[in-house]
Amino acid sequence: MKVFNKDLKKKDVLAKFGDISQLGGIKRYIMDNGITRGVRAIELDNGNGFVITVLEDRALDISDAKFKSIPIAWKSPTLETNPFFFDKDNYEFFKSFFGGLLTTCGITYVGGPCKDGDEKLGLHGRISNIPAKVNVINGFWEDDDYKMIVSGKVREVSVFGNKLELTRNIIMIMGQDKIFINDVVENIGCIKSPIMILYHINIGYPILDCGAELIESKAKVEARDDEARKDGKNFGIFSGPIKGFKEKVYIHDIESDSKGFSNIAIVNKKFNKNKGIGIYIKFNKNNLPLLNEWKMMGIGEYVVGLSPANCTPRGRDFERRTGGLKFLNPGERLNYNIEVGILNSNDSINEFKKNL
Repeated sequence: MKVFNKDLKKKDVLAKFGDISQLGGIKRYIMDNGITRGVRAIELDNGNGFVITVLEDRALDISDAKFKSIPIAWKSPTLETNPFFFDKDNYEFFKSFFGGLLTTCGITYVGGPCKDGDEKLGLHGRISNIPAKVNVINGFWEDDDYKMIVSGKVREVSVFGNKLELTRNIIMIMGQDKIFINDVVENIGCIKSPIMILYHINIGYPILDCGAELIESKAKVEARDDEARKDGKNFGIFSGPIKGFKEKVYIHDIESDSKGFSNIAIVNKKFNKNKGIGIYIKFNKNNLPLLNEWKMMGIGEYVVGLSPANCTPRGRDFERRTGGLKFLNPGERLNYNIEVGILNSNDSINEFKKNL
């Protein structure tokens, strides 16, 4: 592993540290005040300054994310709301949307409130407000790498309705400034079920700032609506906070690399006296064919969401009507793989761009 700019082998760590927790590792705790009371959380620390908070009671989504004390993810004022307060109707989703590094949307519907057949659907689905059954919280050596894994299952099910199970594995390796989110969604019921999933990854200040920019592999970019089309040519250029800004959404169809992954990043080359910082996302193109960009330059709501997805954010009725709605048959399963990592300097930003 590489920490403190040194390559350390397992024997070096065992010799120099009393316990791995001296360097990093996993901590489990329960939030105990206000609207977050009772929310179980797991902290993963890579020993190199990259620290994330995984929420057991929010589908193993990720709220806080910091790199060497620099905040990476945007956090909303709702904080890590206990799922007890969730209301699925209309736009009530926003009252428990903490933002964070990852809010999972879906998994049977995504997008704006709509009526699909006889079913009334609210914004972005239920999955993020369903507690996970956690099976594994573990750190272990694999040769000279110390790996940390959080694994659990989340069920979005109902009697006489859809029955989908999400199995999530979050992996962090000590000394590596990235995480892996490996999901499997399985239809554990007896009827065909719609499957809509969107990974809402929310980037905030200081990566997001005036002069920050989006870089990606070759892509086709479509504005969601007239509001987004007003400034469509600047979808990848970001300003400071603007009073009265109206959200703009762009749908990216990004070409995959030789390994089948699409690549995108937000970078701020001016950060820290032009030393630079950024965050990149890689996701498997075969099951996540699109990325939805949520550009929100408002005061307080100053955030860009980069959201790999298997659908647009226009709602399940739209996807069904236009033939884009996907389904899982009984017993069928799909894999979704995402890598999120830090670009800690302009050199690493340039290297990422070179490899696109």
